[in-house]
Amino acid sequence: MGLPEIRPGDDIAAAVLAHASLQDGDIVVVSQKVVSKAEGALVRPAAGEPAAGSRRRIAREQAVAIVAESPWVLIVRTHHGLVCANAGVDASNVEAGMVSLLPVDPDASARGLRDRFAAGGVAVAVIVADTFGRPWRVGQTDVAIGLAGLSPLRDERGGRDRQGATLDATVTAVADELAAAADLVRTKAQGIPVVIVRGFAHDRSDRGRATDLVRDIDQDLFARGRGMLAAALAQDWPARWAGGVTPEDLALVRRVAPEADIVGIGPPDRLRAGDDFHSGLAAAVLADMGLRVRWERAGDGTTLQAGRPAVPG
Repeated sequence: MGLPEIRPGDDIAAAVLAHASLQDGDIVVVSQKVVSKAEGALVRPAAGEPAAGSRRRIAREQAVAIVAESPWVLIVRTHHGLVCANAGVDASNVEAGMVSLLPVDPDASARGLRDRFAAGGVAVAVIVADTFGRPWRVGQTDVAIGLAGLSPLRDERGGRDRQGATLDATVTAVADELAAAADLVRTKAQGIPVVIVRGFAHDRSDRGRATDLVRDIDQDLFARGRGMLAAALAQDWPARWAGGVTPEDLALVRRVAPEADIVGIGPPDRLRAGDDFHSGLAAAVLADMGLRVRWERAGDGTTLQAGRPAVPG
């Protein structure tokens, strides 16, 4: 549905209620852009600063970590835990010369909208949706960065498929799929910031949060990026281990430190890699593969301790 131009301080829920007939059980998918506008999450770059340079500078300011960098895009981790292009900083569909930022707390934004809809007499769920690119896939899709009034996930683990086999990994990202479906009925140029999903049976949870969709970094197999190697080498020593250095790990280490060998069985395993230079190379390779590493200095040289930490929980 189209709405009048949203400006800082505007009441999005009141505008929706004035232009649409909502029903109990509806899911209201609201674009991040209008939420950011209403909340005043807008920045005007410094006068004379090139547009591309200003967006990159602001994206760095919004980031807690740089995941990847290229001349055309900056992939960062935001304080929300989101990994996205340019920290969500965007110059589309805002006043000329301005850029929008992500809402400070999109889940709180969704809860506030849901409460205002409830005050207007309808019990609905709310999703705040933003457009994300996808690793290894061409094209963008909308995802839920904030929500209220529904469970973001449908967990089928422990159930059985049609052949009777136990489901071990099936967890459906319901909120993301609803956000993506809503985006199918609008384009960026149409001025449709709100989509109403009706008739979808969902868990009307008051506890659901979009942050539940963000994978914990300790379980992220692709949590690499600028500074990640240094961070891996500086991490605290684990209390529990999932395993030691595998033959495949050792074979890769030996490609950069040919003298590397295991001299003590763990976990954590103890390795020797020759002189300090090659020990440093071996440590870097092990840390880059997700192992935890530390050094032991003794009179006869340097020994590394290395192993795979257990996943918390």
